[in-house]
Amino acid sequence: MLALSAVLLPLASYVPTAPRSAVAHRSAHAVRLAAAPLMAETVLVTDSTDSFYGSRSLFQSLFDHGDYSKVVAFSSSVVDAKKMVISRQARYSGLIDVLDFKEGGDAELAAALGDVSTWVAVNADEAALPAQVAAAGSAGVKRIFIHLNAADAAPGTADALKSALDACGATYTVMRTGSLSKTGAGGGLLVGDLDMPTCDEVPIDDAFRVLVEAIALPELAGGRLFSLCPSVDNSQLRAMRMSGCSRTEEVSALLKGVIVEKLPEDRAADAVAAEELAKKEIDPRSDEEIAAAAEEEVKMLLQRAREKGVANQKRMVEEEAEKKVLREERMKLYSVNTPTDEDGKGIAPGEQTDSKGGGDKKGGDKDGGDGDDKPKEGGDDDDGLQPA
Repeated sequence: MLALSAVLLPLASYVPTAPRSAVAHRSAHAVRLAAAPLMAETVLVTDSTDSFYGSRSLFQSLFDHGDYSKVVAFSSSVVDAKKMVISRQARYSGLIDVLDFKEGGDAELAAALGDVSTWVAVNADEAALPAQVAAAGSAGVKRIFIHLNAADAAPGTADALKSALDACGATYTVMRTGSLSKTGAGGGLLVGDLDMPTCDEVPIDDAFRVLVEAIALPELAGGRLFSLCPSVDNSQLRAMRMSGCSRTEEVSALLKGVIVEKLPEDRAADAVAAEELAKKEIDPRSDEEIAAAAEEEVKMLLQRAREKGVANQKRMVEEEAEKKVLREERMKLYSVNTPTDEDGKGIAPGEQTDSKGGGDKKGGDKDGGDGDDKPKEGGDDDDGLQPA
């Protein structure tokens, strides 16, 4: 059972590298091409299916992460190859500036290999490989990378293929994968023996990224024949990615055998150790200190609640006092504007008397009568004259 420190110790030597944007990468690539000699590195890609439909993303990976002045697609039809390889991304990234196309069969392949320094064979046909490898050696190819995608390796295949590659004189690497899947990139990976049983589907982005990085690591991948398979244990690769390691460093760790698949009980123990370590890193205090801090926090929260209650009570008293003042001011204003009778009592506006004659505005006349124009019987007017 491995402790977490022992798991991460082999990864401590890797130094993170800063990622580059697409624009920065294209500028850097253009600078390298401008400064490169006339006989710069050229890579030729073949696909035994005679279609780049399943391997077209490899060209973008070679451009983005490799260092080539020319990337050649060799197949039986240039027209079909252009349909598969030339895309919007190829135009925007600058890949189209270094793309080249050649067509022909096995006889023309030997001539096409004479102008390149690296040959990448995707989905290679094991039966045709010995003759193709011999042609590449005769053409002076310096680097060969062969990708095999077969159900099972026939007994003795690895030895026969290695003998042919050793005889060609080029630095070679052979990688076998299961079926290539378009999804699932970024998971666990594992490098094993070439003749091991065929593994499950491998994400195509991961497979081609390992391919490109391995070409640039001849000191680790040169003369190697291995299988690349998915792994349910991605803890080590995840730890490298979280620490900022580059994909080159990940592939280096895979080729060195640092990345291994642990047993379920070991993974469970590592998970527990990682959780305990995370707790200590987040809060290095002891249990007694944590309990005391929690008790102090409860006291602080209660004190804040009491202070908030007192503040709310004070605010309510102040608001009530303000409302009382407003009520008094309104009552005072109302009492000033309301008419009163002789006794000082308020009179409703509809019941006001005339200030001159004291008559009721509802129905009385100006001289205080009952509203009838006829003079009172037996009475005189105020001036003592009889009505006309």
